[in-house]
Amino acid sequence: MSSLAVEKAQELHRKHSSMSVPVDIEQLAIAEGCELVEWPFLAPVKEVKCYRWIGIAQGLSSGERRHLVAHALAHHLLHCGNQLSFHQRRQGQPIRQEREAETFAAHILMPREVLSGVIDLSIWDLADYFDVPEELARLRISEFATEQEKAHWESICEDDFPS
Repeated sequence: MSSLAVEKAQELHRKHSSMSVPVDIEQLAIAEGCELVEWPFLAPVKEVKCYRWIGIAQGLSSGERRHLVAHALAHHLLHCGNQLSFHQRRQGQPIRQEREAETFAAHILMPREVLSGVIDLSIWDLADYFDVPEELARLRISEFATEQEKAHWESICEDDFPS
């Protein structure tokens, strides 16, 4: 897991302390210097980050749109260059940068302080609560959780915590 991505997400939560859940990721992206453009991309393209612009495909669900904006914001804040997301297996793109972007998205949309209070919800309820795709919620409490979070959640959820 990328500690840089987690640190950047936590830094933004401190900087924009008035954010509530679900995080208004589009307003946050704008506050961080990005401009969002809805575009009629053809499948499989769903999101493109080019300089300060984030292109988002039309017709996405709220959770998927929020996830992709957070993912693009991560690239804007953490990586040089432009990114094109098919948001499936991205062969040919730097794996490390994609993992960092996903980790950041999970942490910015599902902040530690709030997640700790609702960690006992089912995956689909967590996804609904934070308005994110179920897969991102699952990754947030497993692969993208910090060691401290895992230890804390295991102690409060005991048998219910995913291994």
